[in-house]
Amino acid sequence: MTPDATDWDTYYKRPARLASVTRRISAARILRTLGPRLAKPGVRICELGGANSCFIDDFLALPNVGHYHVVDLNAYGVELLNRRFPNDSRVSAEVANALDPTASVEKYDIVYSVGLIEHFDRAGTARCIDAHFRLVRAGGAVLVTFPTPTLPYRAIRGAAELLKVWSFPDERPLLFDEVASSCSQHGRIEHQSINRAIGLTQGYILTSSFDGRA
Repeated sequence: MTPDATDWDTYYKRPARLASVTRRISAARILRTLGPRLAKPGVRICELGGANSCFIDDFLALPNVGHYHVVDLNAYGVELLNRRFPNDSRVSAEVANALDPTASVEKYDIVYSVGLIEHFDRAGTARCIDAHFRLVRAGGAVLVTFPTPTLPYRAIRGAAELLKVWSFPDERPLLFDEVASSCSQHGRIEHQSINRAIGLTQGYILTSSFDGRA
């Protein structure tokens, strides 16, 4: 049976209570993983599935960020982002499908997503990963993070589902082999790790693009 889709409007209207804590931890981990790539002058970043991005403030606080672009199909979340940055020329956003972001024709130094690729079936996940590489320049970096089914993840999610407070019915925790198989078709994997500090464990894979094309 196909799971219900996540209600993203509700997600953006009523963020989880502990989200601010876990997002701070995740933001630090993301910046640390990208490391020297963020030191390039005028670095251009694209976040897929970002909508009302949890991490954009951390990136914009860095001195070298020249452009931060968000692609998301959720119009309400994109509207919230545009309200936050009405006068920042570095920020742009578009309502578009992350599986096929054809409206985005520019190439970016870094393309990343957090908690996006797990909301599809296996074929959709592969297609979503491919989309990251269509947007990255030659030699640029793609970072994907995704829930991975460790014991803590299964325990926390199981409890949340039992209490009927789990908000992501279509979330499919992924094994590293599945994600790495798709990423390695487009570049060289430089980093793999698990963020265990947030309970609902997240896998991280950083790939250096061969040529920026899917």
